[in-house]
Amino acid sequence: MKKYCPHCWPKKRKTHLFLHFNYYLDSFLKILSRPIRSLTKKIENNTFFWILFVEFFSLFKIVQFESDPDKSKLYNRSYIFFTEAKKRDLDIYAIKFFGKYINEFKLKYAGKNYYYKEIPLTLFEKSVSVMDDKSRFKQIMKSHGLPIAEGSTFRNEKKAFEFGLGIGFPLVVKPREGSLSHHASYPINSKDQLLQAIKIAKKYKPAFIVEKYFSGNLYRASVIGKRELFICRKDRPNIVGDGSSTIKELIDTKNKDDNRGRANQKDSTLHRIPLNRELKENLKKQNLTLTSVPPKGEKVILIDKYVLAYGCDIINVKDIAHDENKKLFFKIAEVLDSDLVGIDLIAPDIGKSYKKQKAAILEANSLPFVDMHQFPSHGKKEAVAEKTWDIVLKRLSNKK
Repeated sequence: MKKYCPHCWPKKRKTHLFLHFNYYLDSFLKILSRPIRSLTKKIENNTFFWILFVEFFSLFKIVQFESDPDKSKLYNRSYIFFTEAKKRDLDIYAIKFFGKYINEFKLKYAGKNYYYKEIPLTLFEKSVSVMDDKSRFKQIMKSHGLPIAEGSTFRNEKKAFEFGLGIGFPLVVKPREGSLSHHASYPINSKDQLLQAIKIAKKYKPAFIVEKYFSGNLYRASVIGKRELFICRKDRPNIVGDGSSTIKELIDTKNKDDNRGRANQKDSTLHRIPLNRELKENLKKQNLTLTSVPPKGEKVILIDKYVLAYGCDIINVKDIAHDENKKLFFKIAEVLDSDLVGIDLIAPDIGKSYKKQKAAILEANSLPFVDMHQFPSHGKKEAVAEKTWDIVLKRLSNKK
């Protein structure tokens, strides 16, 4: 049996054919006339056509509406909003299609039916395609004078390789579209690594980005309704030595936290650190094994990627963030004209202005894991779901 792609983990993907097909289909649709593209957008944005589709198939039980869904089948970033809606006695349902949850929801409010994907603010979203296309997003940020990592988009391997050598190491190579660091390689410090990284990225989709690698901390800022801001730091899976315990024992202790779920557990924000091949290989690069005993206070990075399912730590840093950085995040939301945006910023210190240090906006996400702010591993829990529904219901009430 063919193994799952290691570069797509924790997504269990054996083939990338559908991703390539979807890439070329999207490219084809962009060539079609504006009316057809407009109709496609309307269907995607839960307009009249989508409502008709859902309601019609519900008559035949192909589509079902559940008021008490199985939370283990829903992503936590959507379930927190369902739970908050229930607290407010809102008439809300999780949608199932052919017996499977699709993380879309139906809200009955003020005599009308509304449909949204995962986060209720998607009811008002306009600039999804811009955000999720990393190349277009970088161009927009650059045009507004905002800090980005120097880079470019390619499909040709040779041109990408030459470009990478031209801007110099260290580098990052990642798919033009995608999330969860799928098929992303960093830091790249040699020609051989660059060639291999390009092949890995192209396996995911034909178009990919080559850009400068920035060192520092990775911060995720989520802006909702252009007025509420949440900021956390994502730390790669790690343990801190106590001078007597082995790395394996320290991992086991950390994994006993009841707030950490399994790697693929949908209804958990935090996850246990998996003792997988990638972890063991990363330890080997540091001349360590699971039986090594780190000195007291020494931090050991277990896995290089910032993927929640690998067991990342999430630290609330909103209160220590510099005002200039907060203004930057709000400005990005305004430039995108977006009510929901997750922004990745890399910088040495969120407590210093981005203007006073080497910092870069990496990318934006139209459907961010905002539950990170509500369930951090360290720091204050933010009322993300509560504040989001406040914004949504106020806007829906104004539509009456």
